[in-house]
Formats: sequence, C-alpha cells, structure tokens
Amino acid sequence: MIKNHLKEWRARQTQRGLSKAALARRIGVNRSYVTRLEQGKSLPSLAVALALAQFFDCTVDELFQLQPEYTLGPIEFCDTDMLPNGHHNED
Repeated sequence: MIKNHLKEWRARQTQRGLSKAALARRIGVNRSYVTRLEQGKSLPSLAVALALAQFFDCTVDELFQLQPEYTLGPIEFCDTDMLPNGHHNED
C-alpha cells in the first residue's frame, strides 16, 4: 500500500484558496480523482505524481511513500539457461 500525504499538502494550500477542483484543473484531472487520491482509493500515475510534486514544489517521495509490507524483496537471479518467462532456453 502507498501512504499518501496529498491531503496534508493540499491543506497547506487551502489557506491560500486552493480547492480540490482548482488543484484538479492545475494538474489536468477531475476533482473526484483528487478525492480518491486523498482517500487512498486510487494510485496516481507517474505523470500525475510528478505533476503534483511539481505543483507543490516537493518530491514525489514527500507526497507518496511505499509502505514496508510492499517493498521489494531481494532480487533473485535466474539460471543463465532460463528465460525471464520461466522457460528454459533451447539454444
């Protein structure tokens, strides 16, 4: 799961008059999508995450954080004769 700090970042801007609708217009999405992002019901595309970070003048990591239970484990390397799809190379 991804922890999301979008609501906190937007709240800082709300004092300056930034609504969900205004934020949505600025980054090219609809208001309901911003609501779903804030509630953690949707994950942003890379383009949206970058647009949000640029808008708030922060990093993507400051807005969204991968939770420990979803981090990648150690990388396991395949045998040299095995293809990425799990089939053996017939060469």
